[in-house]
Amino acid sequence: MNFDVIVVGAGPGGATCAWKCAELGLKVLLLDRAPSLPRYKPCGGGIPSSLVRHVEGLEPEKFIDLTVTKLRHTWRGKSPVLAEMTCRDGKPAEVWMVQRPRFDTYLVEKAKSAGAVLRLGVKVSDITVTYEGVTVTAGEENWTARYVVGADGAKGIVGARAGLRLGKRWGIAREVEIPYEYAPPAPDHPEGTRGAILRDACYLDYGSVKNGYAWIFPKAGYLSVGAGMLVPRQPKAEQNVGMILMDAIHTMLGSVGMIYPTGMDAPKLWAHPIPFWTGMEPLATKDGRVLLVGDAAGVVQPLFGEGIQYAVRTGAIAAQQLAANTTLQYTEAVKTELAGEFDAALRVGKVFHRTPYLSYRLGVKNPAGTKLVGRLMSGEVSLEHLEQRIYDKLKNPFK
Repeated sequence: MNFDVIVVGAGPGGATCAWKCAELGLKVLLLDRAPSLPRYKPCGGGIPSSLVRHVEGLEPEKFIDLTVTKLRHTWRGKSPVLAEMTCRDGKPAEVWMVQRPRFDTYLVEKAKSAGAVLRLGVKVSDITVTYEGVTVTAGEENWTARYVVGADGAKGIVGARAGLRLGKRWGIAREVEIPYEYAPPAPDHPEGTRGAILRDACYLDYGSVKNGYAWIFPKAGYLSVGAGMLVPRQPKAEQNVGMILMDAIHTMLGSVGMIYPTGMDAPKLWAHPIPFWTGMEPLATKDGRVLLVGDAAGVVQPLFGEGIQYAVRTGAIAAQQLAANTTLQYTEAVKTELAGEFDAALRVGKVFHRTPYLSYRLGVKNPAGTKLVGRLMSGEVSLEHLEQRIYDKLKNPFK
């Protein structure tokens, strides 16, 4: 065998897996189709600070752009509410805003420093699994290893060739990046309503998108502005999904006194799938030779559409199983770590999307709701706890 592990895809999940495998003494090859790094990836780029509790060795100061401690909510662009996310001790709960080129490159460099071999410009075309190991093919090149990790995204080839996640579902997002120079709020506008965008707040709008929301996430020097929805099946063209998402982006910008740039200033519009969780399923082949992490494994939390932290976490979990030669236990390890939280998110999402305006009025718009989200981000409470709070509130909305 040339390697112990071949990781296909150098995003957060793949790079973390390569890093942790190399740290644990495995000989690792990390492949990515990008010709060079850094490379751009459309992404909101929010990571809860609680991630450091799950993955050791992260150095936030090396990849954080801005730190968000507030959420600003609107319903169809109106009725804004700005609230702080707080921990139990009253301190701000933090969500880190990252730029994917910088964050992904940071993790790749961690993998290289630990001993992983990086090959760029490699488009994997096939994998072949045998009793002895796995062969990865890219054009005329072949590499062999005991194990292969698919970290090649929502539509990756590794899972398809290995017979994993063949019935996957995904949502759809559209996103743009708009250059922005931050300034204090205008004197004639209350903080966080219209006018200047706050550097420490995420902006979320509900009601404009069925089964989804629109957002503005602040970054250093620009804003990530987008909208996304989860769909139960592949949408038909006549449903005008793209138009709905673009209208939501316009509404989101309008809620802060901005308009969508046009002409020479028009930003590039990105579209990408959201491979959201639909329930536990095998994330490794029956022989344990092939594992999936990150978007390839569908570990995108179905309530917020959050995926980066779970890509990193599943990458670390996979590395532990690979180093211990216990890959047959990988699916169960992910289930133990994430299934309860994700299944609760599915149920909460169904309640929210069935009665979105009522849910917005009773939960989202209530400052206590934002504080609860802060405790979720800090890891102090679980989504199961949030689910119970929602049910209690629906039973007695005036309590």
